[in-house]
Amino acid sequence: MLKIIKKYNSISVQAKAAIWYTVCNLIQKGISLIAIPLYTRILTPEQYGSYTVFLSWLEIFEIIATFRISWGGYIVGLTKYEHDRDRYTSSVQCLGFTLTSIVLAIYLIIPDLINSITGLNFGLTLMIFSLLYTTPSISFWTARQRVEYRYQAAVAVTMISSILIPILGVAVALTIDQKQNAIIGARVLVHGVIGLCLMLVNCHKRFCFFNKEYWKRSLKFNGPLLPYYLSTVLLNSSDRIIIQNLVGKAQAGIYGVAYSASMVMSLFNSSINSSLQPWIFAKMKEKQYKEIPSVINSLLVLVAGVNLMLIAFAPEAIAILAPPQYAEAIWVVPPLAASVFVMFFYQHFVNIEFYFEDSKMIAIASIGSALLNVALNYLLIPVAGYLIAGYTTLLSYLVFAFAHYVFMRRICKKNGCPVEIVNIRQMCLIMLVFFILMGILTFGYTVVLVRYGFILIVLATAVVKRNFIVQKIKELKK
Repeated sequence: MLKIIKKYNSISVQAKAAIWYTVCNLIQKGISLIAIPLYTRILTPEQYGSYTVFLSWLEIFEIIATFRISWGGYIVGLTKYEHDRDRYTSSVQCLGFTLTSIVLAIYLIIPDLINSITGLNFGLTLMIFSLLYTTPSISFWTARQRVEYRYQAAVAVTMISSILIPILGVAVALTIDQKQNAIIGARVLVHGVIGLCLMLVNCHKRFCFFNKEYWKRSLKFNGPLLPYYLSTVLLNSSDRIIIQNLVGKAQAGIYGVAYSASMVMSLFNSSINSSLQPWIFAKMKEKQYKEIPSVINSLLVLVAGVNLMLIAFAPEAIAILAPPQYAEAIWVVPPLAASVFVMFFYQHFVNIEFYFEDSKMIAIASIGSALLNVALNYLLIPVAGYLIAGYTTLLSYLVFAFAHYVFMRRICKKNGCPVEIVNIRQMCLIMLVFFILMGILTFGYTVVLVRYGFILIVLATAVVKRNFIVQKIKELKK
């Protein structure tokens, strides 16, 4: 233990910040996951459906009303305006405040029309706007702490808000009938108090409402990204909105539980990619292309195995996350977990696009896939039922992956990089095997011996091949 503490004290502040932000992110995701069983046992499926749809619309309104100015463009600006960070932060925060006020004014002119589109009432929509006024302040402040490596306060604020929201929400929900409003209200209250405090912190040193250069740069940077941001949210969240509109709130809630369970795997995938990406970039810089395909394929098999384990244990996972009323959610887990696997699949193509700093085609692919997903949902849900939404999402991600592969080939040829940097045949073979096993496991939901037999085979294989798995992970650290 002392050795670990000594080693920790010897590393740079940048490394310490990276460690703590990673740990904080993991704990934050863990708290969100722990909150699901609490919410589903307090709320009816209809109420939980309303809650998940509210969160989906919150994401959409956030893009339209704030331009996501507090995201990556702000961090770039902190670097560019290093000696004027106080005025820059104050000015762009006021820009976001102004944009939100414009959208709020439009809403107040035509509230009935917008409410008929969203399915939200006037009060819930005002809750969305209250979050849009305060939450960006938290994002601005946290981003600046990250850039300046002041991680202690940022981690503390994130942890406090993550813990308070479910505790306060559950406590109030137990005392009123509209329980979903209590959980939403807890988010509004916690983020409101913290956001208002940090809004003052962001502005109090050198206040600047309007700076032409700062506003122009922020709008120029974030404006063109709006279609990409919107399409990404639609691809991830439109299912629940459409299910509520076409089928009902209860079905949206059931689907939302399956979605939350499946997206847990995206955290594992992101951790793998965060280690893989710099390794790939280093190998590409050294033009050591031959080493890349085998590592990619090995990790693809690892991720496939982990996602298959989620599919295998879906009945047990859903039973933990929600009461019996949500049991139907197990049938949506396989296609949604497969979608997470496909995300990791195409991330290898995206990594190469990022290396050559040629990511302009990403927006085209995301917009096309999002529109396809929405169209398929409206076409198929009335015919095949709401569970088909999981498979329309999977198909949309497969189209997204194919588009990225085409873009990657074009970029490789343009930059003199061999397209064999990925072994697409082996990758597709791994995907094919994944889908076959997914089908077997889904069948196993009704035949328990099939499912548990597969689980034993996977565990035995992992034990036998443990040295091989460890070796591939170590290669990423070289």
